Amino acid sequence: MTADGPIQIKRYPNRRFYARQAKAYVSLQDIEQMVRDGHTVEITDSQSGEEITRTVLAQIIMEQHPDKFSLFPTAMLHSILQANEAMSDFLKDYFEQCLTYLDLLRVQGASAPVQNPMEWMRAWMDRMYPGTPFPVPGWMPRKPAAQEDDLRRRMADLEARLRQMEGDAPKRGESRAE
Repeated sequence: MTADGPIQIKRYPNRRFYARQAKAYVSLQDIEQMVRDGHTVEITDSQSGEEITRTVLAQIIMEQHPDKFSLFPTAMLHSILQANEAMSDFLKDYFEQCLTYLDLLRVQGASAPVQNPMEWMRAWMDRMYPGTPFPVPGWMPRKPAAQEDDLRRRMADLEARLRQMEGDAPKRGESRAE
């Protein structure tokens, strides 16, 4: 096996798997062990060339670890089946972000106590949005005073327009006698 990328595996029509780097046929248990050992596998169908890694890994979970399949609540499975394309894209992005966070937990040691959740969040943000500065704990972004003044002016203008539309206030530029 090599660390130069994913382990390439082909599935043949007789349902046998062949790992090119190892130059040997492998079983589902062997593939599971490769993944447990930290390797990434890439499985393709020998006839169609279709990438079937997801299907094979799901098969391993369903057959070898049905208890782990319970991680997916029934309601979520219903939602996935009912999802349209936009919702499917959202769920895919959501799960990818969750995996990034889980990978961060794995790297930092899931058994280690949570010393500083902000450090985990910073590392997660760095991986999801490289190059974007992430604030230090307790930091709240402040808008420059000119922006705050502009926002206050715009808000007052909008409120005046609303009152005008409701017939409850003098026209723009007029002052209200109180």
